[in-house]
Amino acid sequence: MLINGIEIDLSNLEKPLLLVSEDEELLFQRLIQSTLEQGSIQCQLALSTRKSISIVRDFWLAMYKDQEKLYINSGHALLYPIRLIIFELVTQVEYFKRLSKKAFEDEWLSLIYAVVLLQFVLKWIKERFSDNKEVYEALKVLYRATDEYVDDDQTSPSRERSIGQAIAVKAIRFEVRENSEEFASLLNQTYNFVNYLYDKENETDEKETTKLPSMLNEEETLNLFYSKRYTTIKATFTG
Repeated sequence: MLINGIEIDLSNLEKPLLLVSEDEELLFQRLIQSTLEQGSIQCQLALSTRKSISIVRDFWLAMYKDQEKLYINSGHALLYPIRLIIFELVTQVEYFKRLSKKAFEDEWLSLIYAVVLLQFVLKWIKERFSDNKEVYEALKVLYRATDEYVDDDQTSPSRERSIGQAIAVKAIRFEVRENSEEFASLLNQTYNFVNYLYDKENETDEKETTKLPSMLNEEETLNLFYSKRYTTIKATFTG
């Protein structure tokens, strides 16, 4: 599938952080393929690169699956330190756990929660480090689709890239710790927003084949919602 001018094979995403069955992997591919083909969601940061879609899958599985049956694949986690720190920081917050309870075993609701949540988290991180060249250099693969890192899960990363990732992980952890209330507020507001969308969808008489099409005309709402955040750069929601 062509995303941001780069062909991304949705059947060949980065290796999952969580242990996932073949059936679950195929289910996610079907869901995300349908979402992208319909153009039914306007969260372009979350759906812009092979790496970001891989994080969506991490979040989706963490919401869709029984929490007691979630296991980190330690070998894969070592390959993706930035993905891992984002996953850990988000999933340990109470609001994520609330979303997980609502979305448990609901494949589409889990997906919309995962996409919107990652959109807001990536937006927050992007704002924090857009002026930090050293950190943003390591983070740019989250936001820009390039051929540069297509095979990064097949070989060991270079020493330079490993150092860059380590610096980025430390910076993200520090930023969240220093702004813990703001980060928690971000997840809280995202929690409220996705519940608003879910309730809005359930108010309609006609049942769609998925819960995602209601996002089609929500860009203004999304931008207005995010503009009330603690932002320093008033860019559009889609990033």
